This record gives sequence, C-alpha cells and structure tokens, in this order.
Amino acid sequence: MRILLVNYEFPPIGGGASRASYSIARELVTLGNEVVVLTSRFGDAPSTEEVDGMLIHRVVSWRKGIHDCGLRGAASFLCSAAPRLRWLLRSYNFDIVHYFFSLPTGVLSMYSHGLRNVPYIVSLRGSDVPNYDLESRKLRLMHGVTQLATRHIWRNAAKVVAVSHSLRLLAEAWLDGVKIDVIHNGADLLPSSEPKTFHASERLRIVAVSRLIPRKGLGDLLRAIAGLTDIDFELKIAGSGEAAQQLADLTAKLQLQDRVEFLGYQSQKDVRQLYSCADIFVLPTHSDAFANVILEAMSSGLPVIATDIGGAREAIEHGVNGLLVLPHDPDAIGEAIRRLAGDPELRQSMARENLARIQRQFTWPAVARQYQDVYANAIKQATPVAVP
Repeated sequence: MRILLVNYEFPPIGGGASRASYSIARELVTLGNEVVVLTSRFGDAPSTEEVDGMLIHRVVSWRKGIHDCGLRGAASFLCSAAPRLRWLLRSYNFDIVHYFFSLPTGVLSMYSHGLRNVPYIVSLRGSDVPNYDLESRKLRLMHGVTQLATRHIWRNAAKVVAVSHSLRLLAEAWLDGVKIDVIHNGADLLPSSEPKTFHASERLRIVAVSRLIPRKGLGDLLRAIAGLTDIDFELKIAGSGEAAQQLADLTAKLQLQDRVEFLGYQSQKDVRQLYSCADIFVLPTHSDAFANVILEAMSSGLPVIATDIGGAREAIEHGVNGLLVLPHDPDAIGEAIRRLAGDPELRQSMARENLARIQRQFTWPAVARQYQDVYANAIKQATPVAVP
C-alpha cells in the first residue's frame, strides 16, 4: 500500500504519540508498504528527508518547544500543512491517509477526503477526545469550540482507532453511532531478554519520564517521596514543560534537592540509558489514554508504579508486573515505592513478567500489522464494487 501518515508531532518533537507514529511507520515500511510522513518542522530539522525507508515532509510550525505545541503551533501547522498536503495528494496516488489525533491533525481530512475523496483513518490518542482531561480549562474550551469539527472527522473516517479500551469507551460515550477499534501502543525490546538483578542493599533509583505539565501528577510523586525518610533513594525526572519551575520550587520547599534531579528533555537513546540504570519507574498521571512510557519502562525490565487511570490497567496487572494506585494520592504512591524497595525479589519477578508481556502483547511489528489490516479493510470499503 501507499500510505500517507500525518501527525503534527513526529520525532524529534512531541511525546509518546510522536514516537508511536514513527515506530508504526518504520514497521509499515518493513512490511513492504510505501510510507510518506507529513509533520511539523522544529529547530534545524530538514524540511525533507528519508529515514528508515520513509519519506518525511516537515512544514513550518511556530511551536513553543519540543514538548509544547500550543495553540499557535497547532494553527500554524494546519496552515502550513494544507498546501503541502494538496501537493502530496496530487504527486502520489495514496491508498489511504492515516491521521494521528483528530485535533488538530484530523482537520486536514476535510481536504483529503472532502475534496480529494481519499479514504482516511484517524487515531485517537487522548487529548483529542472530549472529556479526556477535565482538569484543563483550556482543553475543555477547545473541545467546546471544535465539537462540530470533531463529529465531522470521526463520522467521515473509514475507521476510528483508539489507543486503549478506556479511551474507546470515553469516545463512544461522547458520540453515539461511531464504531471504534482499539490498537495499543508498542515498545522496542531490549537487545537482551534478561533483566538486571536487583539488590536490597543498594540505593533505590527511581525514574519518571514525562512532560512537565500539571496533569502528569509529578507533584504527587514529589510529595510521596518526601515521606520516605526511612529509605535511601534518588529520583531522576526526564522531560520538559510548562510546570518545570513549579516542580523545582516544590522540590526546594520539600527539601528534596539532594534527592531529586531534573534532567530536562532527553533523547530516546538517553531515556533508554536512564531506564537501564533505574530500579523502579513511576508515572503518577491524573489522566492518560495509554502512556507509551509505561511500555518503554516495561520493555527495559523495570517494575512499574502507575495510577489506575486510562489504559494503565490494560498493561499493568496489580501485584504481578507492577503496582496500581489511585490518582491524586501521594501516600499511596509512597507506600507502593516502599513495598518495592523492601522486596527485591518482587521487583525481579515483575521485571521478568514485563519483558514477557512486551514480547507477547506489545511489539511494534504486531501493532503495524494490526494497522495494515485496518487500512486494507478501509480501502476495500471505499472501493466501488463493479456491477457484473
């Protein structure tokens, strides 16, 4: 198939959905498909390049930063992407267009499908679904203004795909009559299938990888570790975002400067190295559709502590390969850390189970094959049947 994949975020910018779109595109190429990517340009990234067999077109987007798009960044991407999309559709005979996020990216479907009649699918990733993040007034306002566009994008898609069952339920509750499939994220396996050995006597190394924004709940994690006065530990936080200064101030207020290190934005290679040196991964988010960092930590052989939100329970079985806690509960996070700190054998068994689950359920080749099947069905439905 000849596939156009569109995402306003694509490496090196963006978070989990950015890395997911890259990994899916890479595996689709491996499966023998021709893949073209349309995305945003940031920094000194080239406007056009070939990477891992895919052709990438980047257009102007006035983003705030690597992890922060903002309204101006989204709007400027749409304005810049529309003429490039028009050119791509005229230059290539695409079989299908795959939009990551119904908003802002899926707005472009009004041209590709509405005027060019190319079938498209849309991947729902979380923030593009109404009622996903009720803590964000800005997001609630955006969905109120764009609800007619969202309905149009979903109803005209050949297929709508959610990244988790919990997100599918949320989307179907908002808009009746749209059938939504579920395809989870994936992760790359470690070169070695054996997790490292955990020891009780060593300093506990905790890691969190996240955008530094309020809904990720990192303040809860800082409050949790402030109570762990009986444990020798360190916490490293990788990521950037609007809440960076607020979190730094909270760290100082809790007198945790000698235990907590903010690493800022880290490349995927650096994040992998961070995982390899850690003992526990923690994601205390207040809302998430299916956090890709959970799978990345699992694939690195780490036990995971996560809030029982969204798709977390679809990857984590409490007490088997990680621990689930309620959101907004620093005490519960602290107790989960204390439990794993005092039981290296449990950490070891969780690490082994996580490697096995990634191999069994969450590999990128398997994810790409599922999308390839969705594409084939969408194309078949869009092709008129000849009358004998």
